[in-house]
Amino acid sequence: MRRLLLPLLALCLCLSACGGGEEAGYVPEDTAQALLESGAFTQTLETLDKETACEALYGGLDPETVEECVVYTSLSAGAEEIAVLKLTSTDAAETALEALNTRVAAQREALESYQPEEVSKLDNAIVERKGNTVLMVVAADHTLARSTLDGLN
Repeated sequence: MRRLLLPLLALCLCLSACGGGEEAGYVPEDTAQALLESGAFTQTLETLDKETACEALYGGLDPETVEECVVYTSLSAGAEEIAVLKLTSTDAAETALEALNTRVAAQREALESYQPEEVSKLDNAIVERKGNTVLMVVAADHTLARSTLDGLN
């Protein structure tokens, strides 16, 4: 009986470690770099610091809840944008996800009147949460951006 107990305990520990855990999130720097190199963007993108991104772009998102942040926006005031944020908790990630969705909606509304050709990019924006990370991608080629993201998993 003792000989079976130790292997059985080890198996239980392995199974419990593999299942039910928090979903692995995006690595901000690696994800943004892969997207930049994918060819999915036609505009020149410039990086923004965390405070500017949180306060100016994402509706006053609390920078204290953002552990890591990589954000690129269009230099030409176009729609193309990359945001990959790692948050301090799942609650903070949900709040950030709402902020990114709000950003897409606000950009759509703003660009409809003076850059209508950019609106289709926003219609195909990728906005999602994985674990404590959130991501927003507004690209010229959303299919290529999506396949790049899928390749990271």
